[in-house]
Amino acid sequence: AAGANAVAVAELTMAHLLNLDRRLCSQAESLRRGEWRRAEYSEARGLFGQTLAVLGVGHIGREVVLRAKAFGMEVRVWSRSLTPEAALEMGATWCRSPESAVDGAYA
Repeated sequence: AAGANAVAVAELTMAHLLNLDRRLCSQAESLRRGEWRRAEYSEARGLFGQTLAVLGVGHIGREVVLRAKAFGMEVRVWSRSLTPEAALEMGATWCRSPESAVDGAYA
């Protein structure tokens, strides 16, 4: 069924964003080697207040928007058939093109 795994994929997307921001995989590798590079790993910006561009707002994209909003992210969306009104209903900013959505976005 269409969208059956949308929640799982959206959750994985958020996990990847957290990993990229917090460098969790790198931290785990360092710890396995017995290293603790606190100064290096404390440079994360965090997701709160950052801008996420979601290109394509089907089942998965809509679930990503919901989760990003829960993290306090500003969300910009672009999709071929998306209207500004539909974007507003999602709590996102509608963009005219993929390029305008990603311009200046954190992710």
